[in-house]
Amino acid sequence: MKSFNLINNYFRIEGYRTSFNNLAINTFDIDFESWYKRQLFFNKYCAYSFIHKNQVVSNVSVSKMELIVDGIRKKAIQLGTVMTSPEYRNQGLAAALINHIIEKYEKECDFIYLFANDSVLDFYPKFGFKKAIESKYIMDTAQLSSKKPSIINRLNPENADDYKTIIRIASNRIPISEKLSAVNDNWPLIVYCLYEFKNDLYYLKEEDAIVILRREENTLHIYDVLSLKPFDLDNIIEKVKDKPDEKIEFHFIPELKKYEVTRALIERQDDTLFVRGEAALPDEILFPMTSQT
Repeated sequence: MKSFNLINNYFRIEGYRTSFNNLAINTFDIDFESWYKRQLFFNKYCAYSFIHKNQVVSNVSVSKMELIVDGIRKKAIQLGTVMTSPEYRNQGLAAALINHIIEKYEKECDFIYLFANDSVLDFYPKFGFKKAIESKYIMDTAQLSSKKPSIINRLNPENADDYKTIIRIASNRIPISEKLSAVNDNWPLIVYCLYEFKNDLYYLKEEDAIVILRREENTLHIYDVLSLKPFDLDNIIEKVKDKPDEKIEFHFIPELKKYEVTRALIERQDDTLFVRGEAALPDEILFPMTSQT
């Protein structure tokens, strides 16, 4: 019978960290090592793993989140990096890790949540998680006023001055929404800025704000607005909208004053929200993309 040791908070041990990282690369094609070396976890990411023969064979990670929910600050735990080596699957290892985490954290936070792919939708309800449907927010740009002139510069994280601007604003940003958003979210926000969205950061000089956006066909996708002070989202979109943009999709709950947004419920493929203790959430749910681990 195999003997497994449960360990956590072990990234300073190079052998275990390397084993964890190899498993993450093989499972998700994600390399955590550069994030670790750049100290981008901010003590908010903790891996809980089973070890066998000095190798990480199964893992469930915890991200400690502070959220604004209907204007009230909440503590939450987001689970992620759920993975098990192929030869160790179907032995209950991931289940044991999830039960351990629930027992450890459920009294310390308001709720626990995660995003699951379609292959494991029947797995998480066994632990008291319930499926929650998020919203989608789209607006027609025909209602927008004429494009406002503005100084907008695309930021390059490899440029020293741009990097300082990104870190300065991202490290102290205000919540994107009072309905549902993350605060003190250096992790994972800065990872998104430096990696996933490194080519999508636009600096508005007048507002001293960064807009994370992409364009796909005729739709402008706005993923986040990073600002040190309250901002007018209506004003922001009037400045970043371009002629080809027929629609704008917000990947957070937008708080607009003069423009109408269409809201619809949507089930995202390979990105299903599960919540344990969902009474803490509002009727409208959309976790900002940049807060998902």
